[in-house]
Amino acid sequence: MNPSLKTFKGEYLTLLLDFLWRQWSALGGAGQVRANDDWVADPEALLLLTCTMGRYDPRLFDEMLDWLQTNGWLVNIMRLKRILREEKFAGERVLAAVAGLLAKGTETPKWKQLAALHPLPAANETLFFSEDGQPIPVAGEPEAIFARYGWRRGPLRLRGYSQYFRLAETASLILQLRALLGISVRCEIVFYLLTHEAAHPAQIAREGYYFERAVQGTLADMSRSGVIQVRSANREKRYWLKPDEWLRLLNRAGQPAPRWITWPPFFSALEQIWLRLNNPKLNDLEPLLQASEVRQLMIQVRPALERAGFDRALSDDRQYLGESYLPVFIADVKKLLC
Repeated sequence: MNPSLKTFKGEYLTLLLDFLWRQWSALGGAGQVRANDDWVADPEALLLLTCTMGRYDPRLFDEMLDWLQTNGWLVNIMRLKRILREEKFAGERVLAAVAGLLAKGTETPKWKQLAALHPLPAANETLFFSEDGQPIPVAGEPEAIFARYGWRRGPLRLRGYSQYFRLAETASLILQLRALLGISVRCEIVFYLLTHEAAHPAQIAREGYYFERAVQGTLADMSRSGVIQVRSANREKRYWLKPDEWLRLLNRAGQPAPRWITWPPFFSALEQIWLRLNNPKLNDLEPLLQASEVRQLMIQVRPALERAGFDRALSDDRQYLGESYLPVFIADVKKLLC
């Protein structure tokens, strides 16, 4: 592998894991919160990406489990399954084990239903890897529930440091709304309109990962309240609300308006970048072929980054021929995580 690309694989893993730590910490996980983040987190997309990347940081993975033990009731399983149908994520089998763990000793059916989606495998695989990609040996008695779903890992000892989601953090806005309004399409509509000047039902459904008919009917009902406004233009209805009143209600007066990010395609793109960098076949290629591989990779993930609103961070690859694209690729990917 080209030395710069080989070095970048490790740098990218570190950047991505730090990024995931920052997101979970903002939602109440044990860790450091960066004060200037203005985005609102997406717990479903975050869970899916961590099921893949958390395998390279057992402490992060178990911090996610710790957080879910406290806040998992706010995870929208229907939305999570729709994201899985529409985006590429490699951690579905890991997700089944996580759901199996959360279903233990609870009467809540949603985790049991999610755990049942994936058939139980015939053999076990190592769950965790070191940063250099080597399987981490299992010490002690294997964790029984993960073993049932085909994963070998050591005993689960959650630290109990995760807290309820942080009320004062902008990142937690969707969780606060779900706690207030319920886990429903109605709540997601309010969240979307809080972070946009106006929107039509198809737009909300597409970016929120809901069925358009459900969004359209719910919006029509909500507009009768007088809080959500509607106007027609070119035979298209657009809805909006005044965010200042809602921000005061949620105790965020004086803070910057929260920023919407369509996280599922962004996280899917980040995962695809890692999976390509982590492919051993890339090691044996000459720099020219490596540049061609990562160029094709970025062409493939660009539509997802466009849907997430991150495409402007990418350079025009047509301006860089041959090996000269390698440092451009590295710089572009770093910008996605900074």
